[in-house]
Amino acid sequence: MLATHKDAEQRYSKIRGQVLQIVNKDFKDDGLHNLEATVINQFALNECSKWGLSDRRRVKWDWVVGYPDFKFSYPKRFEMALWHKGKLVSLSLGRPTYNGLSLRLDFVEGNPERASDVKVFQATFAAMVIYADSIGAKSLRIMNPVNAQVRKYYESFGLNYVAKGDYLEFKL
Repeated sequence: MLATHKDAEQRYSKIRGQVLQIVNKDFKDDGLHNLEATVINQFALNECSKWGLSDRRRVKWDWVVGYPDFKFSYPKRFEMALWHKGKLVSLSLGRPTYNGLSLRLDFVEGNPERASDVKVFQATFAAMVIYADSIGAKSLRIMNPVNAQVRKYYESFGLNYVAKGDYLEFKL
C-alpha cells in the first residue's frame, strides 16, 4: 500500500467514525435506542454470510468477497453496518464520484430474514447525508436500482431518476 493510499485510508476512516458517532447520537435522540451503526467489520461480514441461505434475498452480491476489494480500492468510501437489538439488519457501501461532487451508494442490502424490523434505507440515507456533507459532496446518488418498485421507493425520499446513468440523485 502506498503512503498516500494509507494516509487517505486513515483520514477517511476517522471521518467515517465521526459520522457514525453522529448517526448513533441521532438514533438515541430520536428514541431509536435499539439501533446502532458501525463500520463493516469481520463480525458483520460473518453475520451477512448467513443471508446467502435465504430464498428471500433479491440480489446475491457476495459481501464477504466483494467488500475487501471495494475497501482497498476506495479509501474514501462510505460504509455502514446497521444493527437492531444486536442483530445485523443491513450493510451499505458507496464512494464519492471521481470529481468528488457526489456521494454514490453502490450497494445496500437489508437482512432478508428481518425485512420488517427496520426501514434500513431511511437510516442509510441519513448517514449518507452526514458523510456527504463531511467530504464536501453536493449530491447523493443511488446507483442501479434493482427494479422499478425499488426505484419508486427511492423517489419517495425526493431522489430523481437519471435514466442515462441508471441512478437516482438527491441535491444537498
